[in-house]
Amino acid sequence: MAINNIIVEDWWLKPMMRESSVYCFEKGSGKYIGDFKSVGRNVRVVGTKKQIYNLFCKMLDQHGWQIKDDWNAEMKDEYIELYKKNNNKPLIINLI
Repeated sequence: MAINNIIVEDWWLKPMMRESSVYCFEKGSGKYIGDFKSVGRNVRVVGTKKQIYNLFCKMLDQHGWQIKDDWNAEMKDEYIELYKKNNNKPLIINLI
């Protein structure tokens, strides 16, 4: 696989509801109860166009990811190295 086929995209994901737990002192129960919080996420993906498309389909199906916006990011040598170390499979890099 030629390295020049590899692209880097940033995905701004729509907020999702995630499980969280809260310690509750109400009525002396002192238990953890289930709750949900809204979480937004930004990720960088590295791979070929087809790999990135398939990755998105998988993440939509398994985790409910929806993209609010996306754009191309700058290719860096470290992304190519990470891609190679990952056996030429697509990568997801969390952005803060």
